Amino acid sequence: MKKVVIVVVAMAMVMGIGIGSASAANSLQKGTIGFNINAVNSSDSFVITGKYFILRDLAVLAGFGFGAKGGDAKGTDIGIGGGVRKYLKIDDFAPFAGGSIFYSKTRDGDQKDMSIMGEFGAEYFLHKQFSVEGSVGFGYTSSETETTAGAVTTKYKETTIGTQRAAISFNFYF
Repeated sequence: MKKVVIVVVAMAMVMGIGIGSASAANSLQKGTIGFNINAVNSSDSFVITGKYFILRDLAVLAGFGFGAKGGDAKGTDIGIGGGVRKYLKIDDFAPFAGGSIFYSKTRDGDQKDMSIMGEFGAEYFLHKQFSVEGSVGFGYTSSETETTAGAVTTKYKETTIGTQRAAISFNFYF
């Protein structure tokens, strides 16, 4: 299923290249709403992020994700986050910098993560309402994992500082 989605999105990109180059306008406008979907991500991201432009070059972000696992991997993944993004240029090629905070609880509550991250990247508009984005995040993550075997419960904590995320994603604007 994942391969089918990637093929469909790739075809949409190829079809949108001619349209995008003919259009110099993009959707970086005050009041615009957009959605971001990850295509390739260095972490197992299941979150869809929404954007709302409070200024032409400044957007607030809010993301939510949910996943229910079946079979032997029973459990539920849930994640929520928010942030802000400043666009350094508002042309068809739009570099940006921003920051975010994210909390996730995965594998039926066995793992909890809290991340604070700065990100840098750029969007390239193929059409007024469609862009491809590349980004890299640098930050801090605190993870806590709890496992139970019989009557024994083991807790494991770790912190990570460094490159947290590298992603290619797609943005849709309304």
